[in-house]
Amino acid sequence: MRRVSMEYVCWMPRRTDMYPGVLLTAANWELSSAFDSLVYKLISGCISDRMTRFMKLVTFMGSGWSLTVLAIAIPFSIFILEKKKYYTVSLMVSLNISVGALLNHILKLIFHRPRPDVNKLIEIGGYSFPSGHSMNSTIFYGFLIYLIFRYMPSRLRYPLAGILCLLISLIGISRIYLGVHYASDVVAGFVFGLIWLAFFIPFTERFIMNPGKKAKTQQ
Repeated sequence: MRRVSMEYVCWMPRRTDMYPGVLLTAANWELSSAFDSLVYKLISGCISDRMTRFMKLVTFMGSGWSLTVLAIAIPFSIFILEKKKYYTVSLMVSLNISVGALLNHILKLIFHRPRPDVNKLIEIGGYSFPSGHSMNSTIFYGFLIYLIFRYMPSRLRYPLAGILCLLISLIGISRIYLGVHYASDVVAGFVFGLIWLAFFIPFTERFIMNPGKKAKTQQ
């Protein structure tokens, strides 16, 4: 088992003239350092070989590869099963995560935050804020929760939604455990993901699920 340093260095930008996101958030990074350090110390105290294998599996469920496969498999399955009623909504599943992932990439370029300076249990590049796994998992699995409450029988709604909520939370925790994100990255990923869903779900409900409702109201 690899030994993990308990020293957790929170990044704070030295040059505020380089990137607009840095200029807006330099003070916020400093404020988050105590929170980031505390959360990492709590989580890193649980590190073991068995837990690391589990966290790698969990983090895989929020990876770009996994979400891409699921976003393709869902509409493909609907098409194969000839469930014409669900063709459009299944395509919205793919559109949701595609646009959401693009937004995450743009946010990373804006904030330009390096990853934590700790021993990483996996190797990964790119910027840290907000966590792509956390944001994209919230966007993808959160939209599935919306569909569950819209289409599934009532007896299955809460158990399935609870499982997906737990998965989203564990994916975020796994990114801190593996040393590739600050806790504030993960929280921000959840928040940005929820903000996107707050726009996308009403859009889907109004223009995809009930496209004629507005027109009927106006008549």
